[in-house]
Amino acid sequence: MDSEKKFTVIAKRWFDKVNGNTYHSVRVIRHKDNRQISQGFTYGYGDHYRQTALGLMGANGWLPEKYNPKPGFNNTWYRYERDNDYPINWDCSDGLESELTENAKL
Repeated sequence: MDSEKKFTVIAKRWFDKVNGNTYHSVRVIRHKDNRQISQGFTYGYGDHYRQTALGLMGANGWLPEKYNPKPGFNNTWYRYERDNDYPINWDCSDGLESELTENAKL
């Protein structure tokens, strides 16, 4: 059974070939009221965008207090997904540098 999705995260990644670094931006949509939060140009490769999005959600009070990280224990954000039947729809794509900025505009 598929859980009801409470959030959608739209992430854009860009690889800077000249310097060999990967960057991303995230936009999070909360379905119950269609509110959006975002974070722009952020360093991080692979699925680091997930940590960025979950941290942003926690910092804005969108995650229950028990999932806010304690110093040295930032894996509590990931427990939120597991404990709540994976309520986040993740949409990540690679693109151009300009798409990172555009994705973060609200």
